[in-house]
Amino acid sequence: MKKTIFIEPMTRIEGHLGVKVDVDVEKRVVVDAKSTGVMFRGFEKIMEGRDPPDAIWISQRICGVCPTPHAIASAEALDMALKASPPPLAILLRNIADGLEIIYDHTLHWFQLAGPDYSEVIVKDTNPSWFEKAKDFVAENKDYHGFSNIGDIMKAMNPLEGSLWLESLKYQRIAKECLVMIAGKYPHLATVIPGGITFSPTIGDLQELLFKYLQLIPWVKKLIFIAEDVLKFVKEMGYENVGERKANLISYGAGDNPEVYDGRYENMNEWGVAREVTPGVVIDGKLITNDLVEIHLGVQEFVTHSFYEEWNGKDVERDELGNEVSESHPWNKDTKALPSKLDWDKKYSWVTSPRWVYKGETYVVEAGPIARMWTTAISRKVESSTGNGVKFTLPKTNIPGLEKLNEELEIEWKVPGKVNVIERLRARIYYLAYTTYNVYNELIKTLEYMKEGKTKVFNSFERPKWSLGVGLTEAGRGALGHWVIIKDGRIYRYQVITPSNFNASPADANGGRGPYEEALTDSPILEEGNPERWQGVDVVRTIRSMDPCLACGVTVYKGYKDKRIEKIEKVLGGFGL
Repeated sequence: MKKTIFIEPMTRIEGHLGVKVDVDVEKRVVVDAKSTGVMFRGFEKIMEGRDPPDAIWISQRICGVCPTPHAIASAEALDMALKASPPPLAILLRNIADGLEIIYDHTLHWFQLAGPDYSEVIVKDTNPSWFEKAKDFVAENKDYHGFSNIGDIMKAMNPLEGSLWLESLKYQRIAKECLVMIAGKYPHLATVIPGGITFSPTIGDLQELLFKYLQLIPWVKKLIFIAEDVLKFVKEMGYENVGERKANLISYGAGDNPEVYDGRYENMNEWGVAREVTPGVVIDGKLITNDLVEIHLGVQEFVTHSFYEEWNGKDVERDELGNEVSESHPWNKDTKALPSKLDWDKKYSWVTSPRWVYKGETYVVEAGPIARMWTTAISRKVESSTGNGVKFTLPKTNIPGLEKLNEELEIEWKVPGKVNVIERLRARIYYLAYTTYNVYNELIKTLEYMKEGKTKVFNSFERPKWSLGVGLTEAGRGALGHWVIIKDGRIYRYQVITPSNFNASPADANGGRGPYEEALTDSPILEEGNPERWQGVDVVRTIRSMDPCLACGVTVYKGYKDKRIEKIEKVLGGFGL
């Protein structure tokens, strides 16, 4: 027997994603999956004809959850296009702001976005046997986080009332308060500009920022121990193969080296591999390249199953280094909306299909924390890289009442045997810790720069007659790219490919499914109870492990009328509605 589950909107932030899965009920496995983006916003067209620096302010409005990486990507595209290399202190301050957003964002993911799917209230409803086992499943790291068993952790993760859920809000706020000290406000930073940043700190400002920042370090240590205990339990419950797909991954890298980054295209490979997070493409678990120019040129965008028209012609034949630029590359793409009726066999999504093309082969690549940890681990470009892992130490702190969490903690993330729900969730927490480590070191470095008199935060820029720019960085959800063409001093073309654009993409012309679709197809269903009342929890756990930047609520077609809907209809009926 086949059961179709259609979930739209998908998750707990921007609600623009739907997922349709066909399930073989007897085999308890997904046999087909389609992902659809259900809204067109048109930011790329809004940019055209504007003064180039305006792109930083406008592009941040693409997302209220992760405006900082949009600001960074846009600024780096304009650094390149407007011939403006930021001073070293400005680069550090941008890095710190970006890292603080990650600390906020990944904490949010673990407790408000994905975390509730592993809380008592949801597990009792969808996997009741899990919770009974969780009450007796010992939490190995109880001496660090204070919970004796997994059942207690699940209770603490309950939305709105659980102690961990509430505690997470405190530390999200601290991260944002630190960010605002650099950004001026949040969301939507007021200080990032082409050629640098407008925040000119004093040593006192940076000392105050460091003092506040130190409160976050014990919290991040605690999250590592909680995550390891929860994920060990989830694996024991049989989640090893849920959401599995090939290790085909892409990362642009993040955290520029202030002594190497100059924003120039001809030097992009040099400053790319000098990043704290190493750029790279991994195919079948193996590193293909770290060359950021090669990665950039391989990014191409297709609209076979998307609500857009094809585009013709090339504005950019070759890049500054003489490399050929594909017609499908973002520099040559023109966004031409084509609204039409959803047809699962033809056009079914407002999301396009970005792919990575290399030596004539087209690859479906996944973006996210697991991609950036993987490329950093195996590339050996940074001190923390071991060749098969990322190893670093979070420093000692002296926060009253935290005992073991104040101790110095050595952490190592190791390349996993597969990409699945569990490993995506684990990689996000370890990337949070790696970011915390990097931001701490950057804060120390800013104080050293100030003492050395390196206080400049801005270099002037030009408005050339014709120029190209690209900004490649990592948002919380993965690889983020902004592409710009400047013509006669104005924006002629602007293109953005977000990480959710990679992950939520529909099939391409070759039939290659997007990462959501791949991860869901052949994925087992472990939800308990009558199949007629399945809510699709394994589907949403898979999608949320990739952290879609999508919706505030979940609508599931269950084949029966929910009592809550009946109650709402009764109330509305009383008003004649």
